[in-house]
Parts: sequence; structure tokens; C-alpha cells
Amino acid sequence: MSWLDELKLNIAARVAVIHLVTIDEEDVIKALIDWSSSSGWPKGMGLITWDIGDQFRQLREPAVTFSKMGATPETVLDIIDEYKGSATFILKDFHHFWEHNRKASRMLRNLASRLQFRDEAVNIIVTSPGRNLPEELCHDIPTIDVGKPCSEQILALLERETRSTRALETATHGLRERLVEGALGLSMVEAARAFRKAIVLAGGQPLDERSVRQVLNEKRHIIRESGALELYPYTGSMSNVGGLSALKQWLDQRQEAFSQDAREYGLSIPKGVALIGIPGTGKSLCAKVTAGHWGMTLLRMDVGAIFSGLLGSSEQNIREAIRIAEVIAPCVLWVDEIEKAFAGSVGDSGTASRVFATFLTWMQEKTAPVFVFATANNVDRLPPELLRKGRFDEVFFLDLPTHSERVNILEVHLKERGYTMLSHRFDLNAVASATDGFVGAELQALVNEAMFPAFRDNRREIETEDLLDAARAMVPLSASHQPVIDGLREMVRNGQVRNASCEAGAKHTHKPES
Repeated sequence: MSWLDELKLNIAARVAVIHLVTIDEEDVIKALIDWSSSSGWPKGMGLITWDIGDQFRQLREPAVTFSKMGATPETVLDIIDEYKGSATFILKDFHHFWEHNRKASRMLRNLASRLQFRDEAVNIIVTSPGRNLPEELCHDIPTIDVGKPCSEQILALLERETRSTRALETATHGLRERLVEGALGLSMVEAARAFRKAIVLAGGQPLDERSVRQVLNEKRHIIRESGALELYPYTGSMSNVGGLSALKQWLDQRQEAFSQDAREYGLSIPKGVALIGIPGTGKSLCAKVTAGHWGMTLLRMDVGAIFSGLLGSSEQNIREAIRIAEVIAPCVLWVDEIEKAFAGSVGDSGTASRVFATFLTWMQEKTAPVFVFATANNVDRLPPELLRKGRFDEVFFLDLPTHSERVNILEVHLKERGYTMLSHRFDLNAVASATDGFVGAELQALVNEAMFPAFRDNRREIETEDLLDAARAMVPLSASHQPVIDGLREMVRNGQVRNASCEAGAKHTHKPES
């Protein structure tokens, strides 16, 4: 059911006060004006808006004159209460009053009760950008979320914005799709601004791939300003990840599972995956390359911002993040260090518990192609129900890389720095033997460290001995994390999680220093 159909149902059911959550205020009002001009609009009902700047404005007959100005929330509600006739009043930004004016909140609640029993229907629609109903109003006033515009609405907006220009003159169907996809997740106002900027930067020429990048860049800034999400550009592939062959194979099998062919075959949309392991094992890198490999948008959820009081209600923040992800879908939603977000939810009856419940329910019931990629360093701090089957499709443990995986990781980082013919240049087996217990991030740092003396020595190419010298100077993180690693390996043996490497039975000889 669309938001408008839900609104019509509430009005027909004589629900007196309705809360509409939307940023696109003018589009909502236009939709109501269009409805009021149709045969479905209640006969004789007026349509009137109010805001603190323009006061009351009549949008359709019957004509009416207000005897006093609505300069305060109390006056506004008194005028509506005394109104003779049938009308729908749209109160813009009235949420500021119910948040900070107890009398206005109480008056609105009383009015919601009285208006239900009037002979002539009077409805109040309150528009606001977020779900911010005070607890005392939640049971009396239903909230309808207008949501973000769909691709059809964005396409119509694009055509409207470019109608008087040559911007779409030579645009292919594919380019139009990419422009629309680039604006998904934005409000109509935000999308219009993004398209206008792209038109200006095109300098009177038709829109092209640079315009798509401009729209995406605008979306990146807008999403970042929302606080809870960040649009994370990444163009890497699985070749950027050394080792982890079991995880790579699992992800590769699910790459096509988001397609229409998969739906027709009967495949369910993958829900997500959780990766656990000590820092530096490549968990975050895997999230990035999965999005790049699958050709999907990567969104990173900032769990700190979710709980930031500066951004408003934490529950509203998590719902808004989920809503944006579902509009942008198909996408990868990367929740980094998820244990920090939900560690305090166990046994808690406050905000953390409600946010956790919202996220869990969504994970269980979501149908949108949003692949949740969660990473965690400390599984002991995770609520057990988060890792239950049905939330994530699989949970993988990223162990310390084996000997052959360390060789593979070293090859990746050396190639990234322009080195080729590696087997002729380096004894990587010797370096791998000297780095038992090192994680991927430490091997990357080792290659970087080896380049400093070579650079100082007339910018020569690095050699095996440079890598070995760098290894001798480093103490791996695993030296202080052995109990954690042993506990996670026990979970693999018990079948609670899967090892991300096919070499699950390989020996890890590194022991913590005494």
C-alpha cells in the first residue's frame, strides 16, 4: 500500500490526526491537491495548509475566512477546533511545538479525540522530516512514512528537469538508468538539486558518464551529512584479497543470486554474512571488495552516529539508515565492528535494546536486496541472537593466515607496488616462514616498511633481505591475542562458525611470547 492509499484509508476511517514523515513537503501537498481534484475526495471538504511563516493558506474551495491569525500553536489548534465545515488541515513543521510545548501537545491529543465525533469531518495532517512523535501521542496519532521516491519518480523528475535543455538529447537508455540509479536514495528535492548541478557542469552539452559521477558525488555528500551512513566508493576485486579461499568461493556463489533469473529459479535473496577475527585479518577489506566484485553500491553504517544524541532519536537513525539502504538496493551494507553497536543491548531496556530489536527484526524479515556485511573483532561481546541462523546466511572466522596464504598476501601487496616476476625476485617462502602469526594488515605494513631503506639507498628495488629485516623488527598482534584466537578456533571445531580458509586444518605454529 502506498503512503497516499494509507492516508486515504485513515481519513475514511475518521482518524482525526495523522503524522506524515517526509522531506518532500511540496510533493506531498501536490499529491493531496491532485487527490482533492478527483472524484475520490470527500464532497465539500476543504484543503488548507498552515506554517509559522505563511499562516493559513486555502488550496481548494469552499472559500473560508479566518477570524484570527494562527501565530501560536495554541491559536492554530483553537481555530481548527472552531472550524465550521469539513476540511483537511496540513500543518507544516508542527513537530517543533509538540517537542517543546507541553500545552500544544496536550491540546493536540484532546483535539484528536474530539474531532472523531464531529458530524463534519475535520482532519489534521502534520508533516515533519522524522519520526519524532512524543510517547504520549504515539497511541492517538498514526505515523505514515512517505519514504524516498522510487526509480519511476526519479526518472520523471530527470525528464522534467531536462525538458528545456539538450541534456538528454543523445542519452541512451543505459545512461538514463545510471543517472536514475545514481539518485536513488535521495529525496525529490535532493535529486533535483543533483540533476541541476550535473546540467550546469555539462555546460549546455548532453549529459554523459561524467554527469553520472557528479550525481553520485552529490549523493555521497548528502548521505554523509545524514550521519548514519556513508557511500563508500570502491573498485577493487577479489584479487585484492590474499587467501580466504572458502569465503571467496561462498561469496562468488552468491554473486548472481540477486538477479531476476535467481528469483525465477526460486533462490532466496542472500541476507548477509558476518566475519569475526582479530584486527587486521582482512574483514573490512572483504566487505569493500565484495561490493566492487558484485558491482554493487557499498554503504558503510556508522554505528557511533546511530547512537549520537546530536543526530536525534537513535531509533529514528537506524530506521532512516535501513530505509536509505533499501531504496538504493541492490547494495552491500557494511556494519564495521558490529559488537560496538550492540554490545550494550543485552539486558538493557532502553535505547540500545530498541535499536538492536529494530535491526534484528529487519534482518529477519527484509526482502530488499540489501546484503549485510558485518565484521566483529570480539565475538564475546556480540548478543548470541545476532549470530543465529536466519539473521546472517553464514558466519566466518578469519584465522591467522597459513604459510601459503602469507605468500599469497605478500604477492598481492608487492604487485600493488609494481613488482612482477615475483618468484625470480624474492624468496617469499622464506619471508612467509619468518612471519608466522602475522595478519594481512601486518604483512602489508611489512612490505611498506621494507621500502624505506630501499628508497633511501638510491631508490633501489626492494629485496628479500629487506622484507626479512622488516619482519624481525615487528611483533605480531597475535602475540597478545592468542586466547581469543584459540576460542574462535574452538568455535570452528564445534561447528558454530566456518573457517574462511580452505586450509582449516593447517597448523599455526605461532605462540605468544612469554
